[in-house]
Amino acid sequence: MSFLKNRTMCNLVIIFIFLQACSAEYLYNSSNPETREYWLRFLIQKEDIISEINMETEIREETIESETEIFDEDLGSLSLEWVLLQGAPRARTYGINIGIDHNDFIYVAGDTNEALFQRQLIGKRDVILGKYDSHKNIIWRRQIGASQAILQVKDFGVDPNGNSYILGLTWDAFAGPASGKSELFLIKFNSEGTQIWAKRVGNRGLYDMYPRKIAIDELGNSYIIGNSTGPFEGNTGVGCTFILKFDANGNQVWIKQIAIAGATIVPNGVAIDKVTGSIYITGSGSANFETLSRLSADTSLFFIFKYDSNGSRQFFAQLGFTSSTTAGISISLDPLSNVFVGGNTNVDLESGEQTNFRGFLVKYDSSGFLKWIRHFGPISSDKQTVVNAILTDEVGNVFLTGGSNANLLDEAESSVGNEDLFLIKYNSSGETKWFQQVGTVESSIDSTGLARDSEGNLYCSGYSNGSINEVSKIGFQDLFILKYR
Repeated sequence: MSFLKNRTMCNLVIIFIFLQACSAEYLYNSSNPETREYWLRFLIQKEDIISEINMETEIREETIESETEIFDEDLGSLSLEWVLLQGAPRARTYGINIGIDHNDFIYVAGDTNEALFQRQLIGKRDVILGKYDSHKNIIWRRQIGASQAILQVKDFGVDPNGNSYILGLTWDAFAGPASGKSELFLIKFNSEGTQIWAKRVGNRGLYDMYPRKIAIDELGNSYIIGNSTGPFEGNTGVGCTFILKFDANGNQVWIKQIAIAGATIVPNGVAIDKVTGSIYITGSGSANFETLSRLSADTSLFFIFKYDSNGSRQFFAQLGFTSSTTAGISISLDPLSNVFVGGNTNVDLESGEQTNFRGFLVKYDSSGFLKWIRHFGPISSDKQTVVNAILTDEVGNVFLTGGSNANLLDEAESSVGNEDLFLIKYNSSGETKWFQQVGTVESSIDSTGLARDSEGNLYCSGYSNGSINEVSKIGFQDLFILKYR
């Protein structure tokens, strides 16, 4: 059985994470049936240390005997200009996302369990943030933490003026007292690397919050999506998914929450339409979002929600088939407000035939009509492919990055490493323009972020436990930045 929804063909989403399922009765608002406004209105609401770089931190640029292989198709359109690996001996360092400001400066955020940008580790796991120019020169770097605190960076965004916004979670005292539950934090830095404010949001110590992604609009408003194991701020019912808005000064503006009895809903991506200011969310859920009913445990649909700047949902779409899982992971919009979603699925989203987990890209127009679907990765075997990040350019091309343990050009072959990075470009009609896969023997290269500067250069961030293109790693796992021209 396939699912169709609200002028769009609908299909169903995957769930990679175990979160507590909603079990209480749901609430919904159907006051405007023309726009299908079904949602729960649940809006939430030691010393912290910032260290500027004061030592020469190791940046690995030396070459070693290459174990990296590159598979490519039409590589004449794509060339690797440089690789940057940053780490410390014995460290596990994660690059979580990358952003570029209107002056083409590059910002990367992540976390580490060693002294990376200063002489000593501050807590047990610290936040890291760096600014670089297009030639990989360091402008500044920061390491942020609190005594004994474990800080996990979940996502990162940059506004056009170079202000950076770091989203994370902690159980420990940071930007506020510990409550005994997982709570989110949000830190804002200006373009000079000075902290402007830090906010912490929890649920009165009653429930855990799990922030997942953030998007920043042109005015510096932040939109955060995530999950909670309970409702917030006086609302009843059990919460699963939330969207939270902060203004540029760090004031909480609103929060909306969605719960469907017995269903698990996982938001994975958020994006802003620069033309209309609408906010789009994608993810996965074991629910039919048209009827607000739970589906069987072996079915999970991919969904898109659309909200206006006040938090009112205007329409949604879903896509998937029964007895299968389909997850939207990343979402982006082009200048014509076409909506692109990348993710992975174990079903052919056109025929309904069961497959191995493969990557997919779908395009909807601004009215919510499905335009096309693309799949990539082996149909059968034990291989898996997933999209982690996508972006669009000014003419509607879409760029994807993700990971696979398959050879995406030759389905009979395996990846070079345990997991390889891939980059793909499609035009607005869904035609493949170029493809590249990068892997290192016995290593995993996890791409997590993608950005593009004003000259069309492409930057990919992530983390790796092996060398990349003859640049050797420093720690157990290093943050990386790749620049493509």
